[in-house]
Amino acid sequence: MTDPRPNLSRFLAFNDALTLSAQENVDVLGLVLVGSTAETFRADEWSDHDFFLIVKPGRGESFRKDLSWLPDFNEIEFSVTETDHGLKVVYSSGQILEFAVLEDPELELASINSWAVPVDRSNIEERVKAIQKRTNPRIFSVEEEWAFLLSTILIAIGRARRGELLIAGQGIRTRAMSHALGLLRASNKPVPGTEHYEDNLDRFRRVEVQYPEEAKLLNSISEMP
Repeated sequence: MTDPRPNLSRFLAFNDALTLSAQENVDVLGLVLVGSTAETFRADEWSDHDFFLIVKPGRGESFRKDLSWLPDFNEIEFSVTETDHGLKVVYSSGQILEFAVLEDPELELASINSWAVPVDRSNIEERVKAIQKRTNPRIFSVEEEWAFLLSTILIAIGRARRGELLIAGQGIRTRAMSHALGLLRASNKPVPGTEHYEDNLDRFRRVEVQYPEEAKLLNSISEMP
């Protein structure tokens, strides 16, 4: 039988190498894998590696600047600082890492849904459980969502008539679509067995898995002028 995820072994091997690197570094207090890096049953050849590295106070910036702690660091093509704590790293193979280096007191700045903690030297697992509990979207209101959707469309229409087509398209395809997806999820049950695929941090994630027919329709709408 053909392996439906031919690169999964490479993905898991990188997880193992990353964990070993974290375990061997005395300045590392924890490693938190998130997203499909934690829930590897979702990983495929397009998955990137998402994680938080927790280090001793005062050591964060050195880990962000010197990436030699990463597996196969000599194969890194480029890296870019995305936030005060976060980086994107791209390997010559096309493999992508998205991660944040947090000093121990900064862990509580994170938002987390799916996770695994392979390295824990500072009560990381219990702290991540607490973070997950508070990582919830605002209380959902159908009436508010409709109001946001319709007002966003009206603003976009005005901008389009003014000639600002790029920002109008962004309003329709991103902000208005986000509200449409909220209403979709509130009024329709996903395909049985896919309930756990929902990402409470991003409504756009895995819509095609949970709502395949609706996703096709929404995508065709988003491609219209």
